[in-house]
Amino acid sequence: MKSIKNRIYRQNGIIIISIVLILEIIFLITVRNYYFESVKNELTNKADVSSSFYNKILISEKIDKKARYILEDSSKDKVFYMQVINLNKTMIIDSYGLNSTDTLESEDIREALKGNAKVIKQTDEKTNEKIMAISVPLYYLNNISGVLRYTVSIEDIDKAFSMIFIISLLVGIIVIVITFLFSSFLAKEIVYPIEELTDIAQIMASGDFSKKAVKRNKDEIGRLADTLNYMSEEIQKSNLIKNEFISSISHELRTPLTSIQGWSEIMLTGDVDSEEDTKEGLEIIYDESKRLTGLVEELLDFSKFESGKITLDLEKVDVNKLIISVYNYFKKRFKKENINAILDIDENISYIKGDINRLKQVLINIIDNSIKFLDENKIITIKTIYIEEFILIEVQDNGVGISKEDLKNVTDKFYKGDSKKAGSGIGLAICKEIVSMHKGEFNIDSVEGEGTKVTIKIPKV
Repeated sequence: MKSIKNRIYRQNGIIIISIVLILEIIFLITVRNYYFESVKNELTNKADVSSSFYNKILISEKIDKKARYILEDSSKDKVFYMQVINLNKTMIIDSYGLNSTDTLESEDIREALKGNAKVIKQTDEKTNEKIMAISVPLYYLNNISGVLRYTVSIEDIDKAFSMIFIISLLVGIIVIVITFLFSSFLAKEIVYPIEELTDIAQIMASGDFSKKAVKRNKDEIGRLADTLNYMSEEIQKSNLIKNEFISSISHELRTPLTSIQGWSEIMLTGDVDSEEDTKEGLEIIYDESKRLTGLVEELLDFSKFESGKITLDLEKVDVNKLIISVYNYFKKRFKKENINAILDIDENISYIKGDINRLKQVLINIIDNSIKFLDENKIITIKTIYIEEFILIEVQDNGVGISKEDLKNVTDKFYKGDSKKAGSGIGLAICKEIVSMHKGEFNIDSVEGEGTKVTIKIPKV
């Protein structure tokens, strides 16, 4: 497995070497151009000044006489080597007073005979020395009579440049080594906290959440440490809630099962004293069986929601008819438990697009919860309200209410708070999920000791 440390080192190495190499190339090209351009400018200035002077002062002198005069004038110049060349491209005289019958075919000489001045770099055929040369035309009256040529050795420049190249190469290597060592130190500052977080994450993955990640800096790695610690706390909280839920649901299942088992044994052994006792036992068995069925259905629904297998059978739903249907479902229970149930229907209510059975499930769960937590002077208000593009369904009671601490968690899965009332702790979580699937909002407002209001907000068709 490739470690992040090796990747950082490799990437840093590539970046450092690339930057130093680019800077070295730019520097060497700049230095080389500077030296050669300086020599070229000196050579050009020398040729321009000399040709202007000799062509102006000696305009009426022939090439041979001009050559002698130029020799006398240039004999003290130790930098530039001078040559005077005739139209036949042979050297009449040079800085040493020598001549030659050899034909010179350099490009700068050919250009000068055409009236142009050109600087060239070449290797001298006789001395095998690298030189830079420029040739300019010499005039007799208005015609070209020959060429004045200046050359200068660039061997020293090449040697100096070679030395600069070696020095810059050594400096570049030193810079790369120092920079790489420094970047490696910085890389360790990044890699070490990541390795530390990786070890903590592995410990957490094994199920031990007692270890906490150390936040060393306020950066991305620091935020990652905070996230790991937050995740650890949430998992511990979730595990605690899950364990409480398992304990709670076990109790919820055991209670009706005990009642069913007890009355079944009594009826099987024939210990029932009267028909009235038999009827009472059957009613208890029926109620507890119904309660068990409700718990199992909640668990099945929750399992489907968790696995994402819940689908909605959407249709056009008349909200008022839905509310009246649910109200009628509880009508006998309202009467039996002396509950003042108020139905407040907005006649302007329109239709919504929803799954009527799932919406009934939500409303039944909410009203059932309200009934469970009613105190004295029992009142439940069921209301529908039309607001702009939305329809509100409100269920309000004057029960015991919910504490501020519990209110923010009541729709979390498995959460039951301090309530001793029967329930699985997942009913409201399922309700919230169903409303969300209808692109709606599910809100609970409550004041402890005063009551609770549940509001469902769903867009109309």
